[in-house]
Amino acid sequence: MDRNRDFQGSSGIITGAGSGIGRAAAKVLAQRGAALTLADLAFPAVEELAAEIEGSGGLKPLCLKIDVTGEADVARLVEETRAAFGRIDFLVTSAGILRRTAFAQIEPAEWDLMMAVNLRGVFLCCQAVVPAMIAQGQGVIVNVASLAGRSTSILGGAHYTAAKHAVIGLTRHMARELGPQGIRANAFCPGGTLTPMVTDTTTPEARANIAAALPLRRFGRPEEQAQVIAFLLSEESGYMTGAAVDSNGGALML
Repeated sequence: MDRNRDFQGSSGIITGAGSGIGRAAAKVLAQRGAALTLADLAFPAVEELAAEIEGSGGLKPLCLKIDVTGEADVARLVEETRAAFGRIDFLVTSAGILRRTAFAQIEPAEWDLMMAVNLRGVFLCCQAVVPAMIAQGQGVIVNVASLAGRSTSILGGAHYTAAKHAVIGLTRHMARELGPQGIRANAFCPGGTLTPMVTDTTTPEARANIAAALPLRRFGRPEEQAQVIAFLLSEESGYMTGAAVDSNGGALML
């Protein structure tokens, strides 16, 4: 298969596209011909990314300032994407937050915020795109979970771990229920990756200690993780649904 333009003619949404894995995924998919809606609360970041994509010969993305925890914002995300591109072939839910608070110190408000962004946001976005995908008879969803959802978080608190476990469970149930209607759903579980969410909450010394304990002796790069997302969206993974796909440098082996 020629991967250079294998997403040509397809369109989709990436939340959390302003930075990290979401940003890297957008660049990979745009290079391979996809028309994209770039959604993030950090609107200047997605505008800058859109300009970079256009400057590299990609299709002009639709940029939206979206709070994934808000029903009205998510509805607008789907409506404007359909208006711009006519269809929604895929969704990547990459929007997320990280907090390192110790279990005994987690306040209910912080717990609720973590669940709102990392779980409710995934649920709202997935539920919003499903009618369009059902009408098309096909669609692919990749929910960005985490190594935390397969084990426990090295970098985040218990609320982060709980939310990411829930994302995997939600994705598996979606896969079972929506598969007969032509929709695939998989959870992507990256380990430690050098994104702003990680570098802004850890010291270089802490990251060096974590990397030293990994079989590959390093953190992942967003560009590497983006390639896994592209695979999960592509026809090459056409028989995969309900999977929790690990990319963690060997941090977890089952």
